[in-house]
Amino acid sequence: MNLSLGTTLPQREFENDISAISEFSLGAEALGLSYLRVPDQVITPKGGGFHEPLVLLSYLSAITSRLELVPSVLVAPSRQTALLAKQVADLDLLSDGRIRLGLGLGGNAQEYEAMGRKMTRRGQRLEEQIQLLRNLWDGQSVHLSEGVEIFDQVSISPVPKGRSVPIWLGPSVLPPVRALERVGELADGWFAMCDRQSFGSFHEIVRQSAISCGRNPDEVGVECEISIVEFSSDKLVGELNRWIELGVSHVSLSTLGFKGTSTDHLDLLADAASLLSESFRPS
Repeated sequence: MNLSLGTTLPQREFENDISAISEFSLGAEALGLSYLRVPDQVITPKGGGFHEPLVLLSYLSAITSRLELVPSVLVAPSRQTALLAKQVADLDLLSDGRIRLGLGLGGNAQEYEAMGRKMTRRGQRLEEQIQLLRNLWDGQSVHLSEGVEIFDQVSISPVPKGRSVPIWLGPSVLPPVRALERVGELADGWFAMCDRQSFGSFHEIVRQSAISCGRNPDEVGVECEISIVEFSSDKLVGELNRWIELGVSHVSLSTLGFKGTSTDHLDLLADAASLLSESFRPS
């Protein structure tokens, strides 16, 4: 699996300014980065809010042409599955197949309540949603009567053209075993929120889970995030290479926490990309 380099949109640092967000996104694409991650938070947290990711990515899909667009991660169990399937299908069509959908459980009870959902069974609910999403994207007519959602021969149109949208999962920093097994069983990849020291044991659980389901574990992608704010240039290459040795397929070069304009953030990314290009060729 080839290595892909991307970045995370620093919305809070830009105070959600659309001009700065646009400039950063276009600049990341011009630098040759492969993808852009956008976080999800419906109600305003203490650190400040975000734009709704699917709406924002709809806008960004119109001004970019190559970047893979990654909502990362949507708190799926707090959302209506049919509506989510429809929104993502449309976004995938609008972006010409550039969506990689990140899903997670979240942990904010207040947000769940505001969305009209309960946090109970959210792990099992996420597993059900993954299958429902894929069935709906395949054009199937779905029947389900479970909890708050009832599907009585339900389908959506249009559906993603010629593919099922990749679903990646975002476990917590210290994920329970079941969360990692879920990745191996159901997901196309996962976002490793942990440090390198913890990653090996977590990754092995994912791989063994994939094998037990008859899947090729090498086809389950994994993404880490490296802060190019924290690492000096002489240590950045070493950090990247250590993650590559551990088996990651995607690396997000993050400028989160850096105070500056979009141009300042892009200058950091340009320096990092130039330095790293000497070590490998991103996909």
